Amino acid sequence: MSNLQDNTGITRGDFPDGFIFGTGTSAYQVEGAVAKGGRSISVWDDLTLRTPNMITGGSNGNVACDVYHRYKEDIRLMKQMGFDSYRFSISWPRVLPGMKPFVTLFHWDIPNCLQLEYGGMLSEKVKDDFVEFAELCFQEFGDRVKFWTTVNEPWTYAVRGYTPGDDFSENNCADKQRSPQEVRTHLPPHRLSTRISQLGSPTQTTRDTWFVVNDPAKDAYTVARNLLLCHSAAVQSYRTNFQSYQNGQIGIVLNSSCHYPFDSTSQDDKDAVKRAFDFMIGWFLEPVLYGQFPASMLDYAKGNIEAFNDEEKQGLAGSVDYVGLNYYTSDFVAYEKDPPGVGYPADQHCIYSWVADKNDCGLTAKQACNDTTRVEYHQNHLMYLLKAIQGLGVDVRGYFAWSYCDNFEWTDGYASRFGIIYIDYVNNLTRYMKKSAFWFIKFLKGSATSSSTLKKSHIGKDSEHGSKKRKAI
Repeated sequence: MSNLQDNTGITRGDFPDGFIFGTGTSAYQVEGAVAKGGRSISVWDDLTLRTPNMITGGSNGNVACDVYHRYKEDIRLMKQMGFDSYRFSISWPRVLPGMKPFVTLFHWDIPNCLQLEYGGMLSEKVKDDFVEFAELCFQEFGDRVKFWTTVNEPWTYAVRGYTPGDDFSENNCADKQRSPQEVRTHLPPHRLSTRISQLGSPTQTTRDTWFVVNDPAKDAYTVARNLLLCHSAAVQSYRTNFQSYQNGQIGIVLNSSCHYPFDSTSQDDKDAVKRAFDFMIGWFLEPVLYGQFPASMLDYAKGNIEAFNDEEKQGLAGSVDYVGLNYYTSDFVAYEKDPPGVGYPADQHCIYSWVADKNDCGLTAKQACNDTTRVEYHQNHLMYLLKAIQGLGVDVRGYFAWSYCDNFEWTDGYASRFGIIYIDYVNNLTRYMKKSAFWFIKFLKGSATSSSTLKKSHIGKDSEHGSKKRKAI
């Protein structure tokens, strides 16, 4: 047993037998090959190609990291690092050895045709289409996939796709002169609402109408509700038709910050912390466990949020075999007499820019591969995770490092590098192990993990520099 006061001594052997160590990606961020295999257009294809100014550098996922063609090389690298599992998503618009797959059904790339037809996740019609897609995946891949995730981070998709937020969106787009409609949200799904029918045929809509928001006060709540109904329906189908003979598990992956009272002596601030948890992780965790939204949400968002009826509650309650948790940061919460609405933490921009990635986009390739901050990030998180398992008896079964490789980071384009594998976007998408990758090799093999003893990546002198941005493809 390593000394948990010294996180450099922590190894894989300190964790319980059978504990899963993996890494992850999502389809649109890494696959590329958008025209291969009969794939249809997703909302991300439409956003990046129709309005490239919404993406840093005007880039898109047409090629991304070309994992579609190079997945065997990537699996070999994962094995080389010692990972036993790989969490990835199956692209909804695309449907269509030795690594345990954890498959996500919805990681934000809804087919654009459904967005055009009825507004995507704003409509309850999406539930039937999602279940049809999920059942196809269960039928085709269920003999090999034993861990299914219905939805990845529904909070992020609902709040940052459907809640106005000019400041955040402006910080993530190159063109500061856009109209207000174009800076409403961070993710693309909001661009079409159910009001589109009032504006004529979707094929005849002007650019501005693509940014119509149905009801900013309600949309995020509506989308969140429909995501949960999609989750519930897919789980019911899996448990009824597939689980008994495929012997898999199905769950959901949520995200949350850790909230603390701004004034530890203020009861108002302490109560605000409870509501902050309710409005982030509780928003989705309570329904999948108990069948209903948190009471504080039904109270504070009265008129904007629709409670689940008895039939819906019955389908939702206990609809998870496991819950995944993506966590990024902590924040301080203070009571506000007149809160502005669902909103989102102002520091979310810092989350995606800071977590293990400080200044990566401005570094040379060799500097970016010397990612000591990321090494310390994983060391510290694993140390406290182990303390929770051993000291508190928390039932945690695995740890997935995000992400396997640098990729298309949504509206940040290729400017942010979250991977433990460096992708040389200029020279044939060559893969290089960062220091964090070498750290995982040692950690997963049970060796001491001091960052000072780790190897350095051997990167060619012609590899791209941080100041050289990838062009739109």
